[in-house]
Amino acid sequence: MFSRKLEILAPTPKEAAQLATVAWLIVTAISLPAFLFTGQVVGAEWFTVFWGAIGAWLLTAPIYFLVRHAIGRPLWLAVPAVLAALVAIALVQMALDYGGQYLVHLWAATRIPDTSIPSLFMVTVVYFLIDACVVALFLITGTMNKIRIRERELAEAQVRRLETELHMLRLQLNPHFLGNSLNVISSLILTGRTAEANRMAEGLADFLSATMALDATQISLGDELETVEAYLELESARFGERLTVEIHADAAQRARIVPSFVLQPLVENAIKHGVEASPGPCTVRIAARSEEGALLIAVENRGEAPAAGSPGRPGHGIGLANTRARLALLFGDEGVLETGPIENGWRAAIRLPARASDGRLLAAA
Repeated sequence: MFSRKLEILAPTPKEAAQLATVAWLIVTAISLPAFLFTGQVVGAEWFTVFWGAIGAWLLTAPIYFLVRHAIGRPLWLAVPAVLAALVAIALVQMALDYGGQYLVHLWAATRIPDTSIPSLFMVTVVYFLIDACVVALFLITGTMNKIRIRERELAEAQVRRLETELHMLRLQLNPHFLGNSLNVISSLILTGRTAEANRMAEGLADFLSATMALDATQISLGDELETVEAYLELESARFGERLTVEIHADAAQRARIVPSFVLQPLVENAIKHGVEASPGPCTVRIAARSEEGALLIAVENRGEAPAAGSPGRPGHGIGLANTRARLALLFGDEGVLETGPIENGWRAAIRLPARASDGRLLAAA
């Protein structure tokens, strides 16, 4: 244990002054009523009480600098040094206390303080214990500061990791989607439907440009839905009448702010595991509504169940896992992604709180 170092982040001088002031105000608030009701202090002797408290408070400054100097030192060296220094400072505080009492006695009719060995020892012990409490406050504050710094660093590292994963999602999108879109374009060209192929190629280019341009971490739901609509238009060209798209979000909901690219993985899952796996017509429905200030966005796919034993394209759950991680990082327990079966399909629902974790309103200004 003592081979380790005292690794904390020292409180600032302002924090140290505040902590020392609070500590000595508490001591004074406890001792004054006791002196008053027991009659230990009378007349001009009250000056000595305030003199001792102010002198002791001023001597917390060397205690603070001692703690700062001990940070980073081995415990076997720091602990004895701090204890020895506390004893020395307590002796100085005791001397100031008694010196103030003698000075007051020179010009006022006050009692001569008790200078017996037991009395001097007791006063010194009291000052030592109070100073030790002040040191403990410094150490606790320093430890909390270090914990906060470490938590902030971990949060920033997690943000960077999630941003990297989001960037990779944007780059990779869905290889099957890109391949299928290009196959549809090629088929349209071979069958002489060049106008349709041209429109689909332009739509694919616009969609890829839009996804690559999403640099903001939060955008309006309207912008998010525009990207999703562009993606679904391309899928509609591939599936034709088999795919029906429904989007329900009024102007107020489209103005709400959401994490960018938050719906794309859910819609891709609806296409991959719903429309592709179903032998008949399917409907992909996206609906947004408010509930007690929170924003609820649901992505549903409904269609005929796949035939028994039909091969489905397996998934790895990366998109859903990333979405859950992003929501947890941004909103804590208030950001929720729930998934589950519904009649003839599957549903994924996101719940976003009225306020982001940094205090900004999720409603657009």
